[in-house]
Amino acid sequence: MCGVAAWLGDDAASAVYELLLELQHRGQEAAGIAFLANGGIRLVGGPGLVREAIRLPAAAARAWAAIGHVRYSTSGRYGGEQYQPVAGSKGLVHIAFNGNIVNYRELGRELLGRSYTWDAQLVADLVEALYLEQGSLADALREAAQLLRGAYSLVAITSRGELAAARDPYGVRPLAYAVGDGYAAVASETAALDSLGLPWREVGAGRMLYCNGSPKDCVETGLASGHEPRPCAFEYIYFLRPDSVFEGVEAHAARLEMGRRLARRDTVEADLVAPVPDSGRSAAIGYALERGLPYTEVLYRNRYAGRAFIAPPGERNGRLKRKFNPIRSTTWGRRIILVDDSVVRGDTSRWLARILRRSGAREIHLRVASPPVVMPCFLGIDTPSRGELVAHGRSGDEISRVLGVDSILYLGMRDLEEAVGRRLCLGCFGGAYPFPLDVARLEKVFTEDRR
Repeated sequence: MCGVAAWLGDDAASAVYELLLELQHRGQEAAGIAFLANGGIRLVGGPGLVREAIRLPAAAARAWAAIGHVRYSTSGRYGGEQYQPVAGSKGLVHIAFNGNIVNYRELGRELLGRSYTWDAQLVADLVEALYLEQGSLADALREAAQLLRGAYSLVAITSRGELAAARDPYGVRPLAYAVGDGYAAVASETAALDSLGLPWREVGAGRMLYCNGSPKDCVETGLASGHEPRPCAFEYIYFLRPDSVFEGVEAHAARLEMGRRLARRDTVEADLVAPVPDSGRSAAIGYALERGLPYTEVLYRNRYAGRAFIAPPGERNGRLKRKFNPIRSTTWGRRIILVDDSVVRGDTSRWLARILRRSGAREIHLRVASPPVVMPCFLGIDTPSRGELVAHGRSGDEISRVLGVDSILYLGMRDLEEAVGRRLCLGCFGGAYPFPLDVARLEKVFTEDRR
C-alpha cells in the first residue's frame, strides 16, 4: 500500500504536495514529487514524511504537470532510499506506483536484459521502452498492461507533458480523478480529492485517465480487458481513510457493518466495548450498537507515532510502545471487549493486552472485524511470508494464548464480503487471490528482495 497523486495545470507541484499530505496514512517511509517545468522533469524527495522529505525548489512554481508518491515498501529495500516517483533509464517517463508486480524479475530478464530487485523500477523502464516504440504514453501503458501480472494503480508523466493514471484489470488498489476548468487531478483515495473540494470519479478496473498535455484533452479510456473487480479486502478493513470511497463503498460504512456482523456472532459477557484506535473505531461502534453495550475509549493513541503496521520491521516495536497508553479510569476492574480491524503479525494485540492488564483490566476479549490472516500478500501489502502471521497454523485458543487475551473471535469471509457488498480479494485469509499465484515461489522472491 502506497499513495499516488498527480496534477495537470497551474502550480502542479504544490497541488500534488497538498494531495500527498492527505494520503500520508498510506505511506510513511519516504515521499517524492516529479514535476515538469522548462521542458524537463525534475525529481525531489527522500526518506520521511511528506513535510520532511519534500522541499520544492523555486522552479516548481512553474510546474504545469506533476506526480507524487508516499511510500510503504512492499518490494525492494526497506527505508527511504528507494523513494518514488521513479524515472525510466532515459528520464523520459516517470511513474509513481502502488501495488506489486509478481512477474517483474522475468520481465526484466526477458524483455530488458536486466536483473531487477524492485518492481517499481522495472515498471518505469518497461513503460519508457514501450513509449519509445509506441510514441504515446497511453499506447505504452496498454502494451505494458498485457505484460504486467499483479496489482497496481499508477500515475505517469512524460517529458512531452502527457499524464496518465492507470488501474490494473482486477481493480485491486483504489484510484480516483477529477477534471475541471484548468486542472486534472488524481489521487489514490477519493478523500484526498474531497479535501481540495474537487468532484471526483473512480478510475474503473482495467481503465486509465489519459491527458495529452492539457486538462482539456483528458479522457478515461480502456487499458486492458476487464475482469470482475476484486478490490483488496484490506483497503476496506484498514488502509483507506474512513471518509474514502472505493468501488462505490464508503470505508466507514463498511467497517460499521463489519462490527455489527461480528457482534451478531458473539455472546461473551462484558462491561464495555472499546476500539483499538484509530482504525478499529468504526467497527467497534458498529459492534457496540448491535449488542447494546456501552462504548468507550480505553486507549490513548499518540497521533505523532505513525502507523506501526506499515513501519519497517526495525521500527515497529519502538513505534508501538510510543503509540498507545491505557486510560486507567475506564480499564480498572472491567471486562473489556477490545475491537480491532485486523490481527496480522500480532505485535499490536500482544502489547495492548499487556498494558491493559497492567492498568487493571479484569478480562480482555479481542474481537477482530476481519478473518484470520493465514496467507501472504504479494499484491501490495508487506506480508510476504506465512511465518510472520500469528494466525497461520494456530487455532483460536492458541492465538488467544500467544496474544495474552481471554478469548478471540474473528469475522468470517462471507460476512466480510456481505458487509462490503461485493466480491473481494481474499487471498490473505486463505480465500481466492484475483488470479492464480505460485505462493511458495513468490514467498522466496519477495523475502529475498527485502534483505
